[in-house]
Amino acid sequence: MMVEYNIDNQAKPLAPVTIYGRSDEEFAFAAPKPRREKKSSKCPVYFLLLVTVASILVFIFANIVLRVAAPSVTLNSVTVEALSTLTGLTDSINGTLVAEIDINNNNFGYFGYYDSSIAFLYQNVTLGVANVTGGRVFARQTDTVNVTVQVRSTYSLAQYENFTSDLSKGVLELRSFALVAGKVHIRKLLWRKSNLMNCTMNLCLGNQTVQDLRCL
Repeated sequence: MMVEYNIDNQAKPLAPVTIYGRSDEEFAFAAPKPRREKKSSKCPVYFLLLVTVASILVFIFANIVLRVAAPSVTLNSVTVEALSTLTGLTDSINGTLVAEIDINNNNFGYFGYYDSSIAFLYQNVTLGVANVTGGRVFARQTDTVNVTVQVRSTYSLAQYENFTSDLSKGVLELRSFALVAGKVHIRKLLWRKSNLMNCTMNLCLGNQTVQDLRCL
């Protein structure tokens, strides 16, 4: 018996399967990349540091530069240019005093002061008053002003028994006052400041000098 083989029914071999392998570069590309840790931002730290430094500078500026004080006023010296006294029925005194006033400005801006006056008193009675011309004292400096004062006793002194006694002793205790007022100028800012000079002294009639000058 003859067996016919049909060529069409013959099992056909499967097509060869091609296995595509990945190269090392493809594996490297496909592998997940390690996460990089985010760097912490230093901006808040810098901002806090800037705020701290600015606060310190403002504090220093406010407490040193803008700490405005009233300029001090001191009667530095008093010189007797002429002096005459009369004792007897009409006790009196007549003379000329030259007062040297120091205006010390310790601020960081100049001090412009107005016209004022200086007065000399004995037992609450005014012996003489003179004008102090206004001016300017620059920052951290002292200005010296010389003022000539005419002193004369008045009839009201006759009621003071001490006046006759002090004339005979040759020593009169005087007081002097001067109010200096003005403005401190610092970078277009203004502060009104004033200071009262209050001094005591002994006017020696014999040698015509002023001794024991003290200012509060």
